[in-house]
Amino acid sequence: MNIIALEALTFGLSRLADAAKKNGCILILLTHDKTVYDYELSRPDTDKIKVIEVDTFCDDAVTDVIRKEKDVAAILSMTDTWSLHCLTINKRLGLSGHNPDAIHLIRDKYRLRNHLYNSGLSAGKSKLVDPVQFDRATIAQGINYPCIVKDTAGTGSQNVWIAYGEEELTQILDKASSAVLRGQITVEPFFSGTLYSLETLTWQGETRVIALTSRIMSPEPFFREEAFSSPVMLDIPQSTALQQWINSVLNCVGYDNGFAHTEFMFTENGFEVIEINPRLGGVQIGEALCQSLGINIYESWIEMALGKRPMLMDAPLPVLKGIGQIVVYAAETGEFSHIEGLDRLTSHPGKPFFYPTAYSGKQINTVDDQRASIGILFAEGNSSEAALFNVYAARNKLRVVMKT
Repeated sequence: MNIIALEALTFGLSRLADAAKKNGCILILLTHDKTVYDYELSRPDTDKIKVIEVDTFCDDAVTDVIRKEKDVAAILSMTDTWSLHCLTINKRLGLSGHNPDAIHLIRDKYRLRNHLYNSGLSAGKSKLVDPVQFDRATIAQGINYPCIVKDTAGTGSQNVWIAYGEEELTQILDKASSAVLRGQITVEPFFSGTLYSLETLTWQGETRVIALTSRIMSPEPFFREEAFSSPVMLDIPQSTALQQWINSVLNCVGYDNGFAHTEFMFTENGFEVIEINPRLGGVQIGEALCQSLGINIYESWIEMALGKRPMLMDAPLPVLKGIGQIVVYAAETGEFSHIEGLDRLTSHPGKPFFYPTAYSGKQINTVDDQRASIGILFAEGNSSEAALFNVYAARNKLRVVMKT
């Protein structure tokens, strides 16, 4: 039996390959650029993955490739970027997958915000704006500042701006008119609060919370993800309230099967969705949960692909340790050379480990978002808080060196 991964998260292929093997399946990765997975594919336990390079943005080309493979059980949709492509290809090949209506809804940030607002699950509405042609007086109506301007289909914190007043909103829209967008431009409220992400698994409409992850963001006006720690422990009343809330949110959008990565804020008025992603969290959240819980959560991808109730829905989830991680960024644009100080991590508390996302020669064109990432630094601790302190201390030993 073959399981197709139409692209994947940068990390996690080795875990996924182990899960496929355990279930008697072969994992086939379709990718337009296999160098994205250099780290994972260099590991000895990924030599059984069949890698096929194809233009994964071309549904016709991907469909042709899959038709040549025998006994294809399912196509895994593991990313935001290719989630809609998966829907199209599944329909062509008669394969099951995510609920199309739910995916189309959550991948459109404008529709999602207003859907949640109309359902009583958000305090604010969103409005579409054409940044090339808009009436200044009309666009300012009903806008409270600060507000967020974003790409309706954006990912990786790209094309997200904050406007503190009308003049700045106009300037941002002018800037957005020349940006490379995945969707359209929407303006929505800026929610003041503390940002977290929630990893959940849903099977046939039943949802289980797997873990809560804290998130540290860069100072405004940018929205670059800086650090994470998990699993964050809450008291029983908070945990119960969060479970009830996420059940309501996912039911509201019709999300009935699969992992979901929901970014949200604790605000003075309760929980507020920032975005919902039909996958595990990015960076190294998947690996963090595997280590902290002592299980391979990627097995659920394969079990669901084979039509089985994931064991993760019912398994005990004892927290063995906390995991902290920091995204290591280039401090300036230019050509990346290397990281100094990795040798100094050996004896540091928390067993820090560096996962590279860039290799010597990578061109860094911006430092405003995740495209400036050089790697991810991991560390563990007795709690998520201790792990976060350990990883921040370890980060101080590293220096990103650019070519001169």
